[in-house]
Amino acid sequence: MLDATPTTAFACPELTTFCRLDELVLEVTGERLEPDRAVLACRVVEPGDSIDRWCRRCGL
Repeated sequence: MLDATPTTAFACPELTTFCRLDELVLEVTGERLEPDRAVLACRVVEPGDSIDRWCRRCGL
C-alpha cells in the first residue's frame, strides 16, 4: 500500500465547514473526543446580509 502523506499536502482541519455548521450559522470553538463520540462546542455567528433571518422553529 502506498503512503500518500509525503507527496500530498494536507490543509488544517476546518470543522465548521466539514460538519456543515456554517449553513446553520454556527462556528466550532472547541472539541472533545470521547471513546464513543465527538462533542463539538459551537457559538452562533452574527448573521450576514446573505443569511435568512427567519426562525426555523416558528417561521418568523
